Amino acid sequence: MAAAVAGPEIERLIQLLARLPGLGPRSARRAALHLIKKREALMTPLSAALQVAIDKIQVCKTCGNIDTQNPCTVCTDPRRDPSIIVVVADVADLWALERANATNGLYHVLGATLSPLDGVGPQDLTIDALVARAHDPRVSALHHRPPAGRRCQGNEACPRRTGRRRARLSR
Repeated sequence: MAAAVAGPEIERLIQLLARLPGLGPRSARRAALHLIKKREALMTPLSAALQVAIDKIQVCKTCGNIDTQNPCTVCTDPRRDPSIIVVVADVADLWALERANATNGLYHVLGATLSPLDGVGPQDLTIDALVARAHDPRVSALHHRPPAGRRCQGNEACPRRTGRRRARLSR
């Protein structure tokens, strides 16, 4: 077993950084060293930004996005088309669609994807809130976007090949 080369505070920083997606132990160690070397220019502002995030970020009561206001910036944007709701699995999918400027509609974040093996069932998703929003007379279309990186399976229509999947609401 390798001997510890830093105090417990630095080792704790490395352990916490290693929990981030895309960072393993070696990358976390490099990131920690970089933060420590750039303490004033990087670590202090990062620490302050994390504290602000803890204090101000909340989940939008309308769509499930995360923002510093509730309802979120997307839901309160008057340029959005309220007749379209794009259903996504999580906030990362919403942000990816926004970066791509893929829609002018509103969003609904389910919060996860169904995964019985991981213990995620329909009760864990925000389906009831989606159904309630779909009954709004202004809503005329729901679009479903599979999670980023998800491959289409079986006979399922794949949006990358067939364009957008669209569900018409019948009243």
